[in-house]
Amino acid sequence: MRLNIYSGVVAVFCLALLSGCATSRSEIALTLPEENTSQYISAGQEVIIGEVIDRRVFEEAPREPSTPSLGKGGVSKASDETKARAVGRKRNGYGKALGDVLLENGQTVDEVVRSSLTLALRESGYNVLTHSTGVVADTPIIDVYIDEFWAWFNPGFWAITLNTRIATVLELRSSEAQENVSVHTLQRRQVATESAWIEIIENALSDYRNEVVSIAPDLLEE
Repeated sequence: MRLNIYSGVVAVFCLALLSGCATSRSEIALTLPEENTSQYISAGQEVIIGEVIDRRVFEEAPREPSTPSLGKGGVSKASDETKARAVGRKRNGYGKALGDVLLENGQTVDEVVRSSLTLALRESGYNVLTHSTGVVADTPIIDVYIDEFWAWFNPGFWAITLNTRIATVLELRSSEAQENVSVHTLQRRQVATESAWIEIIENALSDYRNEVVSIAPDLLEE
């Protein structure tokens, strides 16, 4: 009986290690919902998404897997472009940090957050404009500060728990009024494949959009 339990634990650890080439760097492409603007009310309050600033803090060999970090020479040798695309860190069954998880070229964390925020505001009935559309001077501008956008997993006895945490501060430029939007999404898995990383991050983005829908009126009506 003990042998069977031991074999099962080893199998889970090995699968977690080997799945998705855990020692190498992976690149994933998120599928964001298409913005079909024709379905939204164009007469809604106009708003602009201004600056989207990624202010996540990466650490060298952090104790907690939820803290952003990078392999391949570590944070000090990583370019700003790599940091902008980094969304997770693979680990083996014992929690040892291994390869990075990056967004594919063409996607960055700030662009993904901007896209999700735009869609959420439009779903809330707001008319999201760009600076190129000739907006009037008093159009509300929302600046976005990304404090957390990270995926990780915690090893378990029979399964791992995949997590994604997203936390942003939305600030109304005219009044400096702020709203915090924070979500933590998790699911249990046997292995952390690349498709599993994509799924947990996309689920978190869906939760994020739902949170934006709920708090948008509080920010824009202040």
